[in-house]
Amino acid sequence: MRSLRQKLLLATIAVQIAVILALLLASHRAIRDVLMAEVRNDARTTQLLLATAVAPRVAEKDYAALREIAHESAAVIGLAYLVLYDLDGSPLASAGLLPDAGVRVARAEDEEFVAHDGVFHIAAPIGLGGQPYGRMQFGIPTERLMAGERRLLLQTIGIGGVGLAASALLLLLFTSVLTRGLRELSTATARVGAGQYDIEVPVRGHDEVARLATTFNDMSRALAERVAALRESEARQRTLVEAIAEGVVFQDEKDRVLACNEAAPRILGLTREELLGLDSFDPRWRAVHRDGRPLAADEHPSRVALRTGEPQREFVMGVLRPDGATAWISVNSMPLVRPGDDRPHATVTSFSDITARIEAEARLQQMNAELEDRVAARTRELVTALEAAERASRAKSEFLSRMSHELRTPLNAILGFAQVLQLKADALPARARDQLRQIETAGWHLLELINEVLDLSRIESGTMTVSREPVDVAPLVTECARMADPLARKHDVQLVNRAAGGQGLHALGDRTRLKQVLTNLLSNAIKYNRAGGSVTLTLARGADGWIEIAVADTGRGFTEEQLGQMFQPFNRLGAEGGPVDGTGIGLVITKRLVELMGGVLRVRTTAGTGSVFTVRLPPAQRGAAPAPAPASVQQTSAADGVRTVLYIEDNPSNVDLLAGVLTLRPGVKLVTAADGASGLALARRQRPDLIVVDVALPDIDGFEVCRQLRAEAAFARAPIVALSANAMASDIEKGRRAGFDSYMTKPLDVPTFLAELDRLLGQREVLR
Repeated sequence: MRSLRQKLLLATIAVQIAVILALLLASHRAIRDVLMAEVRNDARTTQLLLATAVAPRVAEKDYAALREIAHESAAVIGLAYLVLYDLDGSPLASAGLLPDAGVRVARAEDEEFVAHDGVFHIAAPIGLGGQPYGRMQFGIPTERLMAGERRLLLQTIGIGGVGLAASALLLLLFTSVLTRGLRELSTATARVGAGQYDIEVPVRGHDEVARLATTFNDMSRALAERVAALRESEARQRTLVEAIAEGVVFQDEKDRVLACNEAAPRILGLTREELLGLDSFDPRWRAVHRDGRPLAADEHPSRVALRTGEPQREFVMGVLRPDGATAWISVNSMPLVRPGDDRPHATVTSFSDITARIEAEARLQQMNAELEDRVAARTRELVTALEAAERASRAKSEFLSRMSHELRTPLNAILGFAQVLQLKADALPARARDQLRQIETAGWHLLELINEVLDLSRIESGTMTVSREPVDVAPLVTECARMADPLARKHDVQLVNRAAGGQGLHALGDRTRLKQVLTNLLSNAIKYNRAGGSVTLTLARGADGWIEIAVADTGRGFTEEQLGQMFQPFNRLGAEGGPVDGTGIGLVITKRLVELMGGVLRVRTTAGTGSVFTVRLPPAQRGAAPAPAPASVQQTSAADGVRTVLYIEDNPSNVDLLAGVLTLRPGVKLVTAADGASGLALARRQRPDLIVVDVALPDIDGFEVCRQLRAEAAFARAPIVALSANAMASDIEKGRRAGFDSYMTKPLDVPTFLAELDRLLGQREVLR
């Protein structure tokens, strides 16, 4: 086996030889290039000299002179041969040994000449004054070229040999010095491998070997410190393992215990000496599952870890100790694999005593069983309570319905007569007109409170229904702005409608409920604004495609605390003592109506600056037809001639009110009936043009009256209107199913009623 010194010496000599060979090859190439250049120069010079000498003689056809010139030129210049030809290719003169036919002949101006039989064969034209007279061919011997080349190569080989010998001598001396330090490092490394870590080698000079020796010394000291720290860490780890409460055992590939901490035999009811050397299924203990089944040998966590190479975690098992007690333990077993191996060679298994937890779980299971019995009993109680709550809810709904009816009945008279008097107010004093306006305003406010309470009740009970159909939003927003404009002027607030920028946008929603939402938001923005402030309506499509309707005001805004309480029912957010009346449920209803339509209500506010309420609704599918807006009814006078209106109503004040309203239509005659039976009889006798029916009649209800009338051919298409204080959604739907053309609620909106009266009477005229 060669030493490093020998390898280095041989490698250097091999490199030197390779360098010399490369140098010889390059030198040979360079020498040939130089000599070939010299040959080309000789060829061109020879061509010029010969052409100058023979051209005149060729022109004169002096063949004797040409032969003499050929022999003299070949001898003087040292040509191998020379041949002169005329323009027809016939030989004129020659000298020397002529070449064989087929020899490759180069031109004097060519870059490369090819030697044949030791001669470069060259051809050139013979001319004088630009006039060609023939051509020549001559040969230049290669002997001089080859002699120069051999001489230069021998010199190069000599120089390379001397350099190689000098390099080998110097390298021999250098490697002797170099390998001395390496031999010392090799010896020191062997001692480190034998376990002697604190070793220092001498450092000589400042070369790479010296730096390597310095690095080795630093490594040796660091290794000694690391080994000491490792031994100290090992001692700490051993102490730590001994100190922990969990049992820890090291087992070999045959599952035998090689080492353990103090807690392991204590948990298993053994001594350390008894545990060491045992496997997981020593007969001195027996392992079981949680249900008491014996644990098979291949199910033990340490054996599973050895077999699969996968860690086993939180495996719960019971161990029957030698003293007869059962210890429940939670086992974690980790396989140990040497680098490069595929299968584990040992395991580290830790286990903790969870006997107390298992016993507690057993007690907990018993308690759970008892609790389930109690829960079942409690569930039965809750079912009973739920049924009672549902009865209470139904009772509440019935109460609200009755209260709505009872409140709307007197309000019908108050608002109805107030509207009638307002329509005839030109004959009243100014103070009386003002008092009428106050009466009507108070009545409508009371009706609004009733409607809000009913809406909230329907929403909370889940009986509020909304439709989801395409709605053309821009006209609806403009309509709401127009309705809110008088209120804005009253409060000195500028109402700005910028919804025109959203023309053509359609949202999915309920047109009536969306109108209610926007009207409520506009009303709040105006009433709680400052004098001289503004309310701005905008309509746009959001980045996600949803339709966004924003109501921005310059009012007082809200604090963070108020914002968190904004949608609590009956919370007016500090406005209780202010000049604006309200119940504190308008925003609650608004938010829940938007959510019922599948939308979102967002609020952005700054205290003292204002707020922006944004209604976001999903867009309608492209191509869907928008929900038609309610047709507007133009109020016109009744058709020529007297029209009969039958009013079936048991409340005299309501009859008087309708009689007063119909005085505004001189061509209409009112007949009345106080109950359903008499109303049916009167309708059959009188054949009235319009029948108005109260729902709550003393004998049969108005729904039944309508159904009976519709069953008769004479009244199948007659206009029949319900006018009732029952304003619940279920009542209105019931009226639609009964066959009413229109269901109007009390208190009566006189202008709306008159418009419906004109429409139905006009329709009746067309039918006739």
